[in-house]
Amino acid sequence: MFSFVNAQGTIIAIDPSLYSTTQAQIGQPFTLNINITNVANLWSWGVRLNWNPDVVNATSVQEGPFLKSAGNALFLPPTRGTGYLKDLGSTLLTSSTANGSGILCIVTFQALAVGQTGITLNETSLLRFDETTIPATVSNGTVIVTVPEIPSSLLFVVIFAAAVSVVILVKKKTKVGATGLRTNRKLST
Repeated sequence: MFSFVNAQGTIIAIDPSLYSTTQAQIGQPFTLNINITNVANLWSWGVRLNWNPDVVNATSVQEGPFLKSAGNALFLPPTRGTGYLKDLGSTLLTSSTANGSGILCIVTFQALAVGQTGITLNETSLLRFDETTIPATVSNGTVIVTVPEIPSSLLFVVIFAAAVSVVILVKKKTKVGATGLRTNRKLST
């Protein structure tokens, strides 16, 4: 009998890995998840989350359903600083463990200014109940806040309308100028 082992290792990742918003959405909330994929025997996890505080700010943190699906878990508020959350994590209160894939944490951000920032996972710790480390690949994210572009079709319409307006104004001026010349000729004859 053959058994197949999943060759892909454990991944802890920001999801979505790329989040894009516009200047018009500055101040509006958006969420990014910290996900775990292909983990076996997860008992506790912890990370430090970093970002550029000139571009975005984290406004709230919520425990995801993955670890607590294995039992009661302790999720403490992380330490907040300018551009980071540290000691962000959760630990099961029993010897049970979680397996598979899911959401560890949900972080709500708000855009502050036009720019780009990495959303990075640092000091990542994934532990089994015996406190041995679970090796994992880290996948960071990016948030981009842009000035909205004018669609090329709208730009064409604006340029066309401006050109038509100029042509109409030039024709009206020419008519007024020609009428004025005829009036002046009649007066002089």
